[in-house]
Amino acid sequence: MTIRPWMMALALCASGLWGCDDDPAASADMGAGGAGGSGGAGGEGGMGGAGGLGGAGGMGGAGGMGGAGGMGGTGGMGGVPAIEGDCDPLDEAACALPWPSQRYLVPDASRATGFRLQFGDASLPANAQGNPVQPGPWTRLDGYGVGTPIMAVFPNLDVTGIPGEATLADSLAPDAPVLLYEVTADGLARVPYFAELDVQEQDPAKRTLFVRPGVVLKEATRYVVAFRDLRTTDGDPIAPSAAFAALRDGATADDPRLAGRQARFDEIFAWLAAEGVDTAGLALAWDFHTASAEALTGTLVQIRDDAFALDADGPEITIDGIDTFLAEDDGSGDPVNPYVALRVRGTVQFPNYLKRSAPYLGKEGYLLNREGQTGPVAQDGLDPQPFWAIIPRRALAGEPVGLMSYGHGLFGSGEEVLYPGWTRPCGRFPARECGWWNARIAEQHGYIVFGTDMLGMREEDRDERALTILTDVTHFTWIADRLHQGLVNSALLTRAMKARFAALPEIAALNLTLDLDDVVYSGISQGAIFGATTVALSPDITRGHLGVAGANYATLLYRSTGFTELFTILKGVYTDTRDQAIVLALIQLLWDGTDSITYLRHLSADPLPGSPESHVLATVTSGDYLVTPLSYETVARTAALGVPAMAHYDDRRTPPLAELADYPRAGSGLVHWWLGNPWAEPGNTPPAEHPYGDPHEDLRHSDAHSEQMVHFLRTGEIIDVCNGQVCPDVDRSVLDQ
Repeated sequence: MTIRPWMMALALCASGLWGCDDDPAASADMGAGGAGGSGGAGGEGGMGGAGGLGGAGGMGGAGGMGGAGGMGGTGGMGGVPAIEGDCDPLDEAACALPWPSQRYLVPDASRATGFRLQFGDASLPANAQGNPVQPGPWTRLDGYGVGTPIMAVFPNLDVTGIPGEATLADSLAPDAPVLLYEVTADGLARVPYFAELDVQEQDPAKRTLFVRPGVVLKEATRYVVAFRDLRTTDGDPIAPSAAFAALRDGATADDPRLAGRQARFDEIFAWLAAEGVDTAGLALAWDFHTASAEALTGTLVQIRDDAFALDADGPEITIDGIDTFLAEDDGSGDPVNPYVALRVRGTVQFPNYLKRSAPYLGKEGYLLNREGQTGPVAQDGLDPQPFWAIIPRRALAGEPVGLMSYGHGLFGSGEEVLYPGWTRPCGRFPARECGWWNARIAEQHGYIVFGTDMLGMREEDRDERALTILTDVTHFTWIADRLHQGLVNSALLTRAMKARFAALPEIAALNLTLDLDDVVYSGISQGAIFGATTVALSPDITRGHLGVAGANYATLLYRSTGFTELFTILKGVYTDTRDQAIVLALIQLLWDGTDSITYLRHLSADPLPGSPESHVLATVTSGDYLVTPLSYETVARTAALGVPAMAHYDDRRTPPLAELADYPRAGSGLVHWWLGNPWAEPGNTPPAEHPYGDPHEDLRHSDAHSEQMVHFLRTGEIIDVCNGQVCPDVDRSVLDQ
């Protein structure tokens, strides 16, 4: 992607380096101070005004939730004392640190967890124009995401002895300096993690410490994190902040910022002491709560159910044109494809669940069509969108063919179902012409491959929205909300292809034999990142292939060259690396409604309402410039998800604490393919360039990979196609060791 002049102008505008005419009312669609008026006469009252949450009445009590003050006063909600101020004083490096904190989860009996995520009007980072991210969209949540990073700043921290990527198993050691616990009915249970300092920051005094859970966290669950016996690079002990020391010592009675939190922290300290932790040596500790399945997945399921209730056969589809391809060049100049006979171009009348936002910087985005932040989403007419399908030559010969829904790459298009073939080679085992991987699979294995644009992540969304919202991530709902529509569209198109496609006059004339019991999904890159979500959501798909798979954008983005240029804009708008870290974690909270990190649990462990049990085959390759395998190794470590790493994963390293599954395996699994690139060095930065280049596109061109994929899609069984070796089964001497 190239940063165009107008894109940089947006960044410079927002950073204040250029003068801009920005209408303050442009942010009105997000709400300037919450979702209500000035408070009520009792109970919770309204939700803030322009000044934030609470006033003299506090949260509940006589004053309700309103007024012009900060978060709190003298009242309280349900007997919990109110807390003053928008910031968490436990970590003075940034207002919203440490992250994720229970500080911003206010009691709300209407939510599944009993909480509502409620930041203050000044809690979140401000862009270079001084405009803080407004908290309205995040009130949809009743906790933090299951892949949330844990963040704090300890100036000049010496990370020697703190478990990192390579030493993750040490995170469970009795003397580990960082402790992560799940709160269970029987007390605390250790959770693995790895920690890393932010290498994007050059000043050691400002580096954020990321603690990334080594497993996917559970929904609706309380967690405790603690840091002990930390030292600076000069060997000096790191002292706790004044606020944390007061909580540890029980000296908060006269501090309205802390007094209401003392009882909760006393509970934390008692639990830690029971685990043998000397609380006197703590530099910092706190707790947080993850969101419920209802908050994370409920909106997407509601839209899906509403859409399918409109017509059980899915939306109407029409054919706009059919392109014919020669099997080989006959000198006529007509297009040639050795695998595909026909490409179908059509239109789908998708039910629309979006509305236009108020303009921001001269552009409009899309928001879910509902009242407030949490109301049910309502349909508003139809939204015609294109779809494409490729029909292999074997289908015209009368052979039975299945249906394969295809998920396209980053800011791409459903037209990727049939690329015309590129001039450069791809792949290493063997090297091939790029661009025809779906066509080859369609003909060799018997599938009609179809797809539509992933709304929220197609080219238009990058140019018109993604680059704009980076100047004020309050507007990230433009992406997050639109993705809900895109994912529902994918499920609807699959149903329409099953129920309507063969009966269309243009298709009926072809006398195709469709195997409607063989309906599967295959996604590449971005299509793999959202692939687990697509499979979990669809009532018609039980097996999916996720090529160069990833999950959890908050982990992926730092490690992807695909985000490098977008990061350039973000850094020009949110100039402090600590703010950048918070902004990316904030974005992830809205992304969690569609990110596969949320939906992997809902494949087979706990299927979504209305969805069958389903499974996925995920494949990754070391050294991938765009999608780090690290995120799916976290998935593989989470035994409850049922997506283990497969045997012969790699002979250079094994994911720490991951138990490898034997071939053949019925169910989900993760397969690593080594295409010559080394594993990326640890750290929140993309891999270094390598003489082999980026292996990201190579894997899809491997016949062995396709064989393993199709066998799984048709049988549900993962087989070894590499003869007991690390895949691919080639002479390893041709690779750098």
